[in-house]
Amino acid sequence: MDEERVKRRRRRKRMAYLQPLLYIFIGVAAFFAVVYAGEYFIPGFRGRFIPTPSVSGEISPVPTIELGENEVLLYFSNEDFTALVAEKRPLDKTDHLLEDVVQELIKGPTSPSLYNPLPRETRLNGVFTEGGVVYVDLSKEMKTGQSGGTSQELLSIFCIVDSLTAIPDVTRVKILIDGKEETTLCGHIDLSEPLERDEKLIAEVQ
Repeated sequence: MDEERVKRRRRRKRMAYLQPLLYIFIGVAAFFAVVYAGEYFIPGFRGRFIPTPSVSGEISPVPTIELGENEVLLYFSNEDFTALVAEKRPLDKTDHLLEDVVQELIKGPTSPSLYNPLPRETRLNGVFTEGGVVYVDLSKEMKTGQSGGTSQELLSIFCIVDSLTAIPDVTRVKILIDGKEETTLCGHIDLSEPLERDEKLIAEVQ
């Protein structure tokens, strides 16, 4: 009987030792599940996002692209959502060129190998220029439709910035949400200041 009691005490001690480790393991697993769920499950969006790789070493310059008189460059995501790919698009260069470029971005790519990083239902409220900065006013869906991951936030912002700065004399772009300034869309990219072209994100031209 005494031996049985001793065994029970030993089992209780082992359980008391293992329980905190089990709770820690469950907590860590839950944390990573929440973090990566935003990257891999994107509402209203085809495909999945993976973190954008860091750039190291020398950066290959983006080749000069010859455009026709009525052509523009629009940037969309590649298949694995790690870079932007330029797509040539016929577009009349009218006085509303800036608005037209953003509207074409919202429509999405024509190539089946490209994907639109802009959240679905995003609408353009307006585009205006002030102090050398192009302001793009988008609907709240640009913010509320984000997956929460870095990749979509980064590519959805810079598909606009890089498409507009491909137009001569456009150098800086600031994104507004329903007419208001936002510091970020979901915590990864700083929108408090106008953004300049980022060619490190550009992979190729189609």
